[in-house]
Amino acid sequence: MTVNLTQSQRDYAVFLPSISSFYVKFINNAQRRGAEYLAPERLPNTFEYGIDGFDFFQKDSYYNYKWGLYSAGHALLNTDKSDEQETMIQKRDRESSFILGDSGGFQIATGVIKCDWPNFKSDDHLRSTVLNWLEHTADYSMVLDIPTLAAAPPLNEKTGLRRWQDCLDYTLHDNDYFVRNRKGNTKFLNVLQGNNEEQADQWYEAVKHYPFEGWAMAGYNMKQLHLALRRLIVLRDEKLLDPGRDVIHYLGTSKLEWATAFTAMQRNIRKTVNPNMMITFDAASPFITTAKGQAYSQHVHRNSKFSYVMEKAIDDKRFKDSKLAFPFNSPIGERLNMGDINYMGPGMKNKIGKEGKSAWDTCSYFLLMAHNVYQHIESVQRANALADVACTMYKPSHKEWYKGKRGEGEFDLWVPKKVIYINNFIDDLFASETPMQMLDEAEAMLTDFSGMKSIKTTENAFNTLFDTDEVANESDDDYTPEELEAAEEFLEQL
Repeated sequence: MTVNLTQSQRDYAVFLPSISSFYVKFINNAQRRGAEYLAPERLPNTFEYGIDGFDFFQKDSYYNYKWGLYSAGHALLNTDKSDEQETMIQKRDRESSFILGDSGGFQIATGVIKCDWPNFKSDDHLRSTVLNWLEHTADYSMVLDIPTLAAAPPLNEKTGLRRWQDCLDYTLHDNDYFVRNRKGNTKFLNVLQGNNEEQADQWYEAVKHYPFEGWAMAGYNMKQLHLALRRLIVLRDEKLLDPGRDVIHYLGTSKLEWATAFTAMQRNIRKTVNPNMMITFDAASPFITTAKGQAYSQHVHRNSKFSYVMEKAIDDKRFKDSKLAFPFNSPIGERLNMGDINYMGPGMKNKIGKEGKSAWDTCSYFLLMAHNVYQHIESVQRANALADVACTMYKPSHKEWYKGKRGEGEFDLWVPKKVIYINNFIDDLFASETPMQMLDEAEAMLTDFSGMKSIKTTENAFNTLFDTDEVANESDDDYTPEELEAAEEFLEQL
C-alpha cells in the first residue's frame, strides 16, 4: 500500500528533499543493469513494487511525494546521459511531480564544477551547459548565482574574487545571459544573496528588475526572520509578488519552527497578494545523515522543542541474516529486518574483493536514505498540523512576548510558544498598515526566533538556522555545504 504524503501536504509550505544523485543513480542502475548491479535476493521480498517503488514520484511506490530539488552540482549535465542514467528525475510524469533545479553555484565556487575563472565572463560554455540542463530538467530553476563565499578565504584563492561585489557582478552577468538565451522550458527564480543586511539590500536593488518568475532566498535573506519578512513586505509593495511570480524558495533550511513560519507566509501571500504563491524550502539532511551512518529514529514535537532525532544506526556483522524487526517506523522501515541493513557477515567480501569492517553494503545506505526521506517529510507535515491547532487556540500579541527560561510561559503542550507568537505575528503583519513599524517593535522576538544575537552585527555563514541541543542524539541541524560535498563524495565512492 502506498502512503500518500502528497495528499497529507494540504496547504503547507512545501519541503523539497534535496535528492542525492547517489539515490537517483542507484534506482537507475538496479533497473537498467538488473542482477549485475543488484542481486535479486538483496532486495527483501517485502518490497512488493521492487526497486521501482523507491521512486517516490511514482503512483505505485512505498510512499508518494510529488516535490523535490535536484542540483546541477551533482547531476549529469550531459542531458543525453542524464536521460539514460537519472530517469527518476528526467522520465518522471511532469503532470504529477515538481522539480526545482539548483543551478550548482556553490559547486562552481568550490571547484566541484570546473570553471575557467580568469575567463569567466567571456567563456559561455559552462553557463550554456547549466542553462540547457535546467531547461531540460526542471519545472522551476534557480539562476546561476555566484555565492559570496566565493570571494572569501580559502575559496578566493581559487576563484580570484576578492570582494562580495565581484560575486554580484558575476551573477548579474549570468542573469543577463539567461535572459537572452532562455527558451522558456523552465521558470527561473531570482537568487538573493548577501552576508549581512546591508549587502542583502544592495544585492536586491541590483537584481530586482530581472523578469524572472519567482525568488530564491539565500545568504542572510534566509537566516534572519526580521529581514526575511521585511523582504516579503518590500516585494509585495513593489508588486514583485503579483501573479506570474509564483514561487519563493528558501535554500537549505531544515528547522521545523521555520517550516511553520513559511506556511504562515505562504497563506498570507495567497490571501492578500497572489493566490498561486508557493513557498518551498529544501534540505539534504535525509541523505547526508545516511552518509554519516545515521537513521531518523523519531520526531520531537513538544513545547520545549521541535526536532528530528537522528541516531547512529546499528552497523554490526552479528546481525547478518537477522529476522529482528528494524526498530524505526516508516513505510520502508516496516518492511525491513535488521539483517536487511546489516547484510555483510563475517568473512564476506565486497565488490572489490576485500572484507570491510562495516556490515553495510551499498544497498544498506540506499534503504536508509528512503527511510530518512519519509521521516523528514512526515515530521515537517506534523509540525505544521500541530501549529495549526495551537495557533487556532492561542492568539498572543507580539507586544506580550518575552523570552524567559526554557519552559516558561508556554501555552501549548505540543508547540513551542515562539512558533505560536511568530505565526500570529505574520498574520498581523500582512494585515497591518504599518508593517515596518511592527517589524521594528518585534525585533527582539524575531531575532530570538532566528537564533542570532543581533540583526545588525551578526555575520553567520551557514548554520544559523540550525540550533544544537544539549539532549544527546537530538538534532534538527542541517549540514554545511562542505559537509554536504564530503557526503556526496563518500556516496559516489560507494
